Amino acid sequence: MRGACDVLRDELLAFARTMLDRFGEFQPFGGYVVAPDRVVQVGFAPALVAPPLSECVATLATEVAEIDPAAIAHALVLDIHLHVPRDGMEDAIRLHLSEVDGRCFDVFIPYRVRAATPTLFGTCFVLEGTSIGFPRR
Repeated sequence: MRGACDVLRDELLAFARTMLDRFGEFQPFGGYVVAPDRVVQVGFAPALVAPPLSECVATLATEVAEIDPAAIAHALVLDIHLHVPRDGMEDAIRLHLSEVDGRCFDVFIPYRVRAATPTLFGTCFVLEGTSIGFPRR
């Protein structure tokens, strides 16, 4: 299962980094993996992103968790503000990953958007997480 979770992490983080480089931000999105190399991304259509962030995250977490019973890992990706800056950066990508065996963790990648140049990323850090609405199997 470790390889499948790595594929999920890598694909979702690559998408978040691309959105930061192109637009300087991204809306919450998620994904899941159903086979060692098959990742499905889930998000909102732009017109539906009007509700408060907490409501978007709750809805997204529920949808990702229920959309495919064959999923072996679920993830949410959020654009967050760090209350304590890391590497002089106040914003971060937060990837919350929940594995089918119940293990949850959060990967944080601090960043700074720069005009006309690629986004500058800091050193990532990982914390053991608690599930954001994903059912434990």
